[in-house]
Amino acid sequence: MRRGLGTAALLAAVVLAGCGGQTADGPAAAATRSDRLVDFSKKPPYVNALDLDPKDGSLLLTTNKGFWRIDPKADTVERVRGTAQAGPKSAPVGTFLEIKVAGPGRYVGSGHPDTKGLPSYLGYMESDDAGKTWKILSRLGTADLHKIVLLHGKLYAFDAVLGAMLISGDGGRTFTEQFTPRGLIIDFEVDPQDPDRILASTDQELFRSTDGGKGWRGVAPGEGIRLAWPAPDALYRAEKDGTVQRSRDGGGQWEPAGEVPGEPYKFKATGPETLLLALSDGTVMETENGGRSWTEAFQP
Repeated sequence: MRRGLGTAALLAAVVLAGCGGQTADGPAAAATRSDRLVDFSKKPPYVNALDLDPKDGSLLLTTNKGFWRIDPKADTVERVRGTAQAGPKSAPVGTFLEIKVAGPGRYVGSGHPDTKGLPSYLGYMESDDAGKTWKILSRLGTADLHKIVLLHGKLYAFDAVLGAMLISGDGGRTFTEQFTPRGLIIDFEVDPQDPDRILASTDQELFRSTDGGKGWRGVAPGEGIRLAWPAPDALYRAEKDGTVQRSRDGGGQWEPAGEVPGEPYKFKATGPETLLLALSDGTVMETENGGRSWTEAFQP
């Protein structure tokens, strides 16, 4: 059912953990799932990114099977086949790809090439033609950015190779490196009001930094927490069992919000109470009331 859209040895081990070595799915994923857009025969993560292109309102979903442009109103799915370029060398890209929309038809990203034409880690790259071609700007061969946040005039990213938060003030050409807590960071968000306040989650715990990633403190246990922080009083966390909570004070206190029928993977907030949430099979759920109720925006 579909409804309308409302709005390297140690280093190598870390990277492999992030690109196909998470724990198996929990109870929320026990229900029947579609394998149209993901390959469940491989280890998770299955979904790598979810975003919305304001140029045409299409959903952008990247998985371990490819990069997909989705029109939920027309119920159509188009595979995006891109090429990453670094000097005279190039390679197709699409699977295990992190993307972030920076403007209409303009994306930034990271990930891995689909063939051996380029190094295994693509570093930081940009596309001005909706993901068809990518220009690698920095850290080719040395960085694998698992999430990118554009906020406060800065670029924030978690690099799974270093195990560090990278922060750039010049559009991703140079970065400051701040090491994160032990373990793979599976998600993070930045306070909409404070550029130095960051929340980040591992498979088992939520951490907070108040000094731009220099120091971290554990603040709450939680399995597979995924985050969205669209407004100062609207911080959301979705856990592996499908439960969603909201904090109105930046993560000090949490209140139950609702529940989704599957394992949450990626949030996309379009307003304080309007959110999209991609599940493990690429199903996209939406809420317009802060997570109290959810409907399907897209089902593969």
